[in-house]
Amino acid sequence: MPDPAVAPQRLRPRVTGGSLFLVWAERHRGTRSGWLAESVGVDDLRYLAPTSARGWWASWRKYPLQVIETFRLLMAQRPKAVFVQSPPSFAAWTATWYGWATRGAVVIDAHSDAFERSIWTRPRWITRLVARNATATIVTNEHWAELVRAWGGRAITVPSIPTAFKVGDPPPLGAGLNAAVVNTWAADEPLGALLRAAALLPDVTLHVTGRDDRVGSLGQTVPDNVRFTGFLPEASYHGLLSAADVVICLTTRDHTMQNGACEALSHGTPIVTSDWHVLREYFDAGTAHVDNTEEGIAQGIRHVLANLDQHRAAIRELRARRHAEWEVTRDGLVQLINDRLDPAQQAGRSRDTEEGN
Repeated sequence: MPDPAVAPQRLRPRVTGGSLFLVWAERHRGTRSGWLAESVGVDDLRYLAPTSARGWWASWRKYPLQVIETFRLLMAQRPKAVFVQSPPSFAAWTATWYGWATRGAVVIDAHSDAFERSIWTRPRWITRLVARNATATIVTNEHWAELVRAWGGRAITVPSIPTAFKVGDPPPLGAGLNAAVVNTWAADEPLGALLRAAALLPDVTLHVTGRDDRVGSLGQTVPDNVRFTGFLPEASYHGLLSAADVVICLTTRDHTMQNGACEALSHGTPIVTSDWHVLREYFDAGTAHVDNTEEGIAQGIRHVLANLDQHRAAIRELRARRHAEWEVTRDGLVQLINDRLDPAQQAGRSRDTEEGN
């Protein structure tokens, strides 16, 4: 029997004339763009990652290769609409040049990191030029939307894209309460504070995702109730988020959307996340917002688990609400792109509106 909290599927509008989505990264670093590509019906999604190495030396080798491969794809397919993930900014520059040359549509899927690190916003004159020439720049919150508009661009705020994930068997769970911790070893994840919080919650098993070969670098004792899962296959990872009693996603950076929390929302699992405005605003039900301290994290986990049925009902209501909001935004985005590709269609719709008035 279908979950009544999930909005029913309907026929989705599609971008006309051929479309391509470019991600200059491995698939696991472009999950949000993958959700977006599927939702708007992009014809071809390409992850261009000639090497998984990171850092300056790797960049000097891979970016020229990615530029060449991008132009090869664009010239072979000649898409009318190009979507591109940013960062890196060079990918957006390349796609925008193609859109300018062909008078096609270009949509930049700009993640928070595209604005937070100056390497991706310099030189500013190119950044502003790209923003002004893009059909739209998709951002995760109004803070970044205001910046894009200040550059002269059109911003569309999309905190998250509701997605149906394939759910497999989770890793072995504890006998009692279980929490999934979405961890990528990023610098903004307060993992040390989380481990200290785990020591205050001996009746909860915390399953920490991500590579497990860096545990020794933590420099602190790992409590017995913490299990590092290692890198999980995608279906098993989503099995964990679905089976857990609560999903924990923390960040020390403001204006940063949490993909893990978005995934938990899609699964209808209650959330503990950091107390930032963008996260309070989007995850406004079924969620505990906490300080990034051991006491704050432990208190938030206790609160959710002590009121689990209430939080499960609230997160599923929130899921339905956010799904309905995204459908409206998605339809508007597709219409904007199609109008860019066929101005006559937009003019005809404007005449119909005037006659209707």
